[in-house]
Amino acid sequence: MIKEKWMLVTLGIMNFILVIMHLTGYVLLFLKPTGYILPLVINIVMIIIILIKSKLSKVWTVIVIASILFISIPVMLFYSFILLLQDYSYTEIDNPYRKQSVVIEYRHATLGETTYFYNVYKTKFGFIGKRLNDQSITIMVRDYLSSNDAEGVFGLGNEEWLSANTVRFFTREGPKDIHLNPLQSLFKLENK
Repeated sequence: MIKEKWMLVTLGIMNFILVIMHLTGYVLLFLKPTGYILPLVINIVMIIIILIKSKLSKVWTVIVIASILFISIPVMLFYSFILLLQDYSYTEIDNPYRKQSVVIEYRHATLGETTYFYNVYKTKFGFIGKRLNDQSITIMVRDYLSSNDAEGVFGLGNEEWLSANTVRFFTREGPKDIHLNPLQSLFKLENK
């Protein structure tokens, strides 16, 4: 029973860290493309292992495991379908001044014209990101005859680091500056 208690403690710590990160706006960047599918699977597998090793009767163990699977599999399939519909892509841009980098999350939607959505995350330690909500960019392209890709519209690959906390993208709508320091972005908004 000692191993099961340690598994429960580990599971609780993992879930607590993920909830705190979610509430403070941080994400694990390697989980971002799959959302919370991987933590859900880890929770389900660990709970099933704990139930199998528990002192419950075999009948109750089978009933509880079947109930967990009956509820969780449709939820995970629905969540996976929603993630598939969003169809986000990711690009990491290294900062030459620091070990910090920027991750651009982008997708597009087409209905007569194409609208591109870009979310910006600054990284810490290379795998933890914080979304910069005030730095999100939307670009609408009405010229449907020309070839537009999300990377080209935003100028990914042609970015220029102006300082350790500012990167400039040469977008189709002109230069756009992304400020990693929240004070710089507030100062930029006040001067407009």
